[in-house]
Amino acid sequence: MGQLKGQTNKTFVITAHFDHLGIKNERIYNGADDNASGVAALFTIAEYFKSKPTKHNLVFAALDAKEIGSLGAEYFLKNYTNKESISLNINLDMIAHSDYDPELFACGLFLYPDLRDPLEDSKSEKIQLLFGHDDPDNKEQSDWTFSSDHKVFHREKIPFIYYGVPDHKDYHRSTDTYATINTEFYIEAVKTIIRSIENLDEYLSE
Repeated sequence: MGQLKGQTNKTFVITAHFDHLGIKNERIYNGADDNASGVAALFTIAEYFKSKPTKHNLVFAALDAKEIGSLGAEYFLKNYTNKESISLNINLDMIAHSDYDPELFACGLFLYPDLRDPLEDSKSEKIQLLFGHDDPDNKEQSDWTFSSDHKVFHREKIPFIYYGVPDHKDYHRSTDTYATINTEFYIEAVKTIIRSIENLDEYLSE
């Protein structure tokens, strides 16, 4: 965990889980996309904002035990002493692997539609930033509302945006290694997320 102090008492908590599946049948499951990609982005985003102060405090939390029920996220929020200051959770989980079209999803805008405008302004010309996977009545998409650590914040009525990609051919397989990462897509995804944090910081400070 780490924190960059902002200019107000409001806080963004940026999360990524660092656990994966370990070893099964003598195969190592490295979890390059799920979720080393999110953890590496966490460090990159923190490095970026060290020289670009924000209005919100930025708390960076690498969490354990997502794969067995988000126990790390539950422990974090239960023991966070200033929970009422958290205005947003930004969760990064699988952001580096796009098999076909270069698509990154921001999930949560069906539930928190007031966050849409700053994300519209964060879009990239190189990848598609799409909104969805959060409407339980949309039968064409799976609902990701409770699929990762952001669910713990959502249950506490803290708004979230979850960045991720749909399940791909290497999801939860031993082939989820650095070799199957889409490097150009990943770099652009992180840039897009950084822009979104900047825009959300301004928007939620008004």
